[in-house]
Amino acid sequence: MTFYSPLTPYYDEIFPKNVKALSFLKSNIKPGSLLLDVGAGTGSMALGLVEEGFNVIATEPEESMAQQIREKAADTSMQVFTKGMLQVAEFEETFDGIYCVGNTLVHLNNVEEINEFLQQVYRKLADDGLFICQIVNFDRVLSQQDFTFPVITKENFEFKRKYALEGDKVLFTTTLTSDGETFSNTTSLFPVTSEQLLPILKNCGFRSIETYGNFVKAAHSANSPAFIIVARK
Repeated sequence: MTFYSPLTPYYDEIFPKNVKALSFLKSNIKPGSLLLDVGAGTGSMALGLVEEGFNVIATEPEESMAQQIREKAADTSMQVFTKGMLQVAEFEETFDGIYCVGNTLVHLNNVEEINEFLQQVYRKLADDGLFICQIVNFDRVLSQQDFTFPVITKENFEFKRKYALEGDKVLFTTTLTSDGETFSNTTSLFPVTSEQLLPILKNCGFRSIETYGNFVKAAHSANSPAFIIVARK
């Protein structure tokens, strides 16, 4: 069983479509652009953009989630793949924009894999194309040892999350309780910081890089809840 498989039936309730994130993406990308959603989850963001007139290809390596996207997108022309972050180069298309939101990037194992992913992203972008990425602000998490999350309680389930620092990794544990049954899983995240990530983007060749602390474009700081990047090729 993969890490996210037990969460799939509850995923949209745990992580509903982020309208601020959708608005942020729309504000940065030209209407009608061809986009690649990397780590698409159950497709809420991709489908939201399709509804707004964008052309989106979604890729989500968790098969159960990818299947949910296919079902939701049955009345659209959106293509859905199960390629991982290090398989971006396998797409034939050149994209106007590639985005990776929802703390997906830190599922890579180290700086070397992040560098490889960003190199592939750069090569698959059209000239003047945009890469948009959002992760947890690990500058804050690591400096403040802030590993807490609120419990999500719904009528039919309870969902708990926690971080634990182990070496250079953060262990991300989720616990889902529903109908008297409890499912718990732990995956290892690489808590990349802004100090590590920005030089990689520059070395890839991106000609301008903007950073934000949230999806309403507040300036990024050590105390921001998120670290958001908009990098232009």
